[in-house]
Amino acid sequence: MANFKSYLYNEYKMYTKPGVHVWTKPADIDESKPILVHVWGAGGTGADGYLYTATYKGGGGGGLAVKLINPSSLGATENITIGVAPNNYTVVSGSSSFGSHCSATGGNGGGCEASNVGSNGGTASVLNHGVGGMGIGGDVNRRGGNGGAGYHSTTNNCGGGGGGSAPAPYGISDGFAGGNASTYSGGGGGGIGAVGGNGSYVAGAGGGSAGVPARSQSPSSYYTSQPGGSGIAGVAGSAGCVYGLYTTYGDFSPREGQPGDGAFIVNPNTIFFGGGGGSDGMMFVQSSYAVMTPGTDGGPGAGGGGSGKMNNTNGGPNAGNGGILGGGGGTSAYNKAGSGGLAGGGGGCGYYQQTTVSEINNGTKLPTRGGHGLVIVQYARKL
Repeated sequence: MANFKSYLYNEYKMYTKPGVHVWTKPADIDESKPILVHVWGAGGTGADGYLYTATYKGGGGGGLAVKLINPSSLGATENITIGVAPNNYTVVSGSSSFGSHCSATGGNGGGCEASNVGSNGGTASVLNHGVGGMGIGGDVNRRGGNGGAGYHSTTNNCGGGGGGSAPAPYGISDGFAGGNASTYSGGGGGGIGAVGGNGSYVAGAGGGSAGVPARSQSPSSYYTSQPGGSGIAGVAGSAGCVYGLYTTYGDFSPREGQPGDGAFIVNPNTIFFGGGGGSDGMMFVQSSYAVMTPGTDGGPGAGGGGSGKMNNTNGGPNAGNGGILGGGGGTSAYNKAGSGGLAGGGGGCGYYQQTTVSEINNGTKLPTRGGHGLVIVQYARKL
């Protein structure tokens, strides 16, 4: 692997807005040092349970290309394209690029069968659902994490997979997968250091930036959510709880989990996302009394927590969003999955994705997006 830490820089540019931008080569650029470019594609959109099949998935994370480029090979200006994450889960999200030097494809939507830079040998297949994008032309090229698998028994007992993460900075590893859905629940979003947790009644927690997987559920923990995955330099989201011992319905309040937290550093010589994953959420109904806690958001580089429900009932809490590069949490039926952070895949929904008024287009329910692409350029100017 190329040594991307060999040079000291004194300037950087970070691009996050979808579309085409222009980077101008400074007249006083230090010709003795190559510039360092990170290019992430957009995250894929999580699939909605209207597909009525367990083959749908969370969205795949965008790919990553990292490249050292000699200033002599640069034009006076270079076009930078930031890939768009669309509302459609049957397409590949937009590619990002730095001129003609390197690029990265976006992740596949959770119901997209198209090939994505070598996925499944170029043949359309459900194996391509939610596959991550891939870097092209870099010194290091990495693939985004796959979206987690969906689950479907009925339109009520179902869940969406967590979104896959984008690869970590410097191409340290490929992205990590979102957690798989299971009974009444969604999977957690993948982080840049670990996969999202799998769901079972209570959903899976979000993966963090450190290499410690988020906890998955077991029958002994149906009433209590799990904390998010660990962060390199941040706290994982603490667990919530919806169940307690009470004599009347009025003497217990649910304890909502906390979002993941952590360091976010981008400067001329450092790109670092060290957050913890979001905790998962759930709903519990005793008689006619329902309590719920939502999945919480992941910190920088971490996935959002998924959401689920203990009982066979409509409704439920929303899932958490991914932090930058992290995947969104998946959710069960009749609620909202988490969006991916920049370049992260969006979480899937088991059935009937809920949206806000601003997200409704001509009365059509829209799936949860992945994150748009990202480009970071680091370079040196003569002092």
